[in-house]
Amino acid sequence: MIELVRIVEHQAALYSYRATQNEEVALQLELLIEMTKPKNLYTAWHPLIATPFRYQPPHSEARFRPPYGKNVFYGSFIEETALYEHAFHFMKQRIHLKIKIDAGVRTIFIVEADDNNAIKIKNNPNYIELMNKNDYLPSHQFILTHPTETFIIYPSSRDPEKRNNAAILDIERLDKNPKWESSIKFFYDNHSQQISWLDYNIHIQWKQVS
Repeated sequence: MIELVRIVEHQAALYSYRATQNEEVALQLELLIEMTKPKNLYTAWHPLIATPFRYQPPHSEARFRPPYGKNVFYGSFIEETALYEHAFHFMKQRIHLKIKIDAGVRTIFIVEADDNNAIKIKNNPNYIELMNKNDYLPSHQFILTHPTETFIIYPSSRDPEKRNNAAILDIERLDKNPKWESSIKFFYDNHSQQISWLDYNIHIQWKQVS
């Protein structure tokens, strides 16, 4: 068993409260938003763990997650790598918007996972192509040719030290509840294209992760 770190946002709770500034109305709005989402088929697992598996077909393309493939739970071996990974996706969504700054809170949690017989991408002869920063097609082809793999360990292309991530394609590989959960604060400056994780004193620029 290993521990995996993941950072997520509670978008419904965050924006419903901002929109209403009323706890009761915000709760009703969150319930309405929840009803628009696919049914959670994995109710035995905590929502933080089950959510990546709700969307069929997968919500969007990503590394090791082709549009015709399975859903994937992504996690990092250490917190710092998870910060770099989340920074990339956060800034990718905002880098071209006409905003000056953004600030808020994210949820960070740890879950234990069964890495028995996990496949390590570093041992693959096509390692360089599979880890291309912006081309996910080689990893999609890998999934096609390895349909039975459910636990993939690969070096992060966002973390400058290339520390490990994991892609989990079977929820049974994951514990049903997080081992640890907390909140972390961020500040984003769109002019300098930098996100700062205040609790970790880590500053990440777009050019580092893009």
